[in-house]
Amino acid sequence: MRTCMFAFLKRLFSKKKTPRFIDLSGKNLTDEGYNRIKQEQQEQAMRLLEKISRNGKESLSREEKDFLDKFSRSSYTR
Repeated sequence: MRTCMFAFLKRLFSKKKTPRFIDLSGKNLTDEGYNRIKQEQQEQAMRLLEKISRNGKESLSREEKDFLDKFSRSSYTR
């Protein structure tokens, strides 16, 4: 019983990881701005995945690979 209480308190006061969003502007965004950028990034990710499907992963540029890497670690996948 004591261990359960300790585990509960530890979870309660532990730092929670906040989901990160790829902020292209580096500024605080309004809800509308956030949603617009989120939609654009999702569309770009879909275009890149279609490109991989058609031509293979080797067809991506370094920037495109970096984008997909950052996108896969962003809040969209959590």
